[in-house]
Amino acid sequence: MTNTANCKYIKFFLIPLFLLACCLGGCRRQDPAAQISDVGFYFDTVVELRLNGTNDHALIDACFEKMAQYESLLSRTREGSDVWKINHSAGEPVEVSDDTAALIALAQKYYELSDGAFDITVAPYVTIWNFPDNPGEVPADASIAAARIHVGLSLLHLDGNTVTLDDPRASIDLGGIAKGYIADRLKEYLVGEGIESGYINLGGNMLTIGTKPGDVPWNIGIRRPFGEASDTITAVKVDDRSVVTSGTYERYFEKNGTIYHHILDPASGYPVWNGLASVTILSDSSAEGDALSTSCFVLGLTRGMELVESLDQVEALFITDDQELHFSSGFPKTSS
Repeated sequence: MTNTANCKYIKFFLIPLFLLACCLGGCRRQDPAAQISDVGFYFDTVVELRLNGTNDHALIDACFEKMAQYESLLSRTREGSDVWKINHSAGEPVEVSDDTAALIALAQKYYELSDGAFDITVAPYVTIWNFPDNPGEVPADASIAAARIHVGLSLLHLDGNTVTLDDPRASIDLGGIAKGYIADRLKEYLVGEGIESGYINLGGNMLTIGTKPGDVPWNIGIRRPFGEASDTITAVKVDDRSVVTSGTYERYFEKNGTIYHHILDPASGYPVWNGLASVTILSDSSAEGDALSTSCFVLGLTRGMELVESLDQVEALFITDDQELHFSSGFPKTSS
């Protein structure tokens, strides 16, 4: 065979290989004018996905399927989930999925980083307070004190995919980090399928993919504490980043003039009252934003800001009860 013939044969052979690689690697035809979106209900909250540049609704369907799978693994209340098995293990070791093990490892990291402000073993407190179904009953001090001895991350051990709770009455709740972790996994999937623009909104955990069409940054509103859902106090422009807020207004009840909200202090078992109304974290990872928004809220304005300023690629907005805004040094300030 001549060299010319060899070249023709090689070119003919490479074209199908390229097409196969596109199929395996998630190559998709982009339509700049196309846009799809849908909403669902997972993790006890409304979730929304919007994808630009595609009409392929199968991508959103696949994300909803993944959310259902994660919920079946990570829900504290769903019988048979990994978390349910851990909490009902009576102190015996439990084998969990790779995702559950990875999420618990992340939780351990942020426990250390926050000096214990982020603690997934607060589940006994969560059970007692029973947000958001509590009709307005403040738990007895004795009940909280009794639960306190079963809280502390030193009670939990992770060895590979094996989880052990030393105390049979201890339990975990991954609600403070699970949505962020899931959003990160969904983004990985969508980017792998060729999506270059869109967002994932898991009940306020906003994770953007690239920019808006036309290379325009996303403009994410920050809700005014205790205002209407559409009432924003400011906004932030982001490109391919996560915006996560933890606030007292998300789940709460009021009794005798006191607001009892769902952000609980691991050290006391009571809602955190430190003058903060909300903390918003801007980061690359939504799981990081999830964990840090809770951590910084528990730590308070001074210590929380110190933690943020010590981290690379992380910024924060703290809003105090008097509606005053406190920005970290690199937070991109934008009028609402």
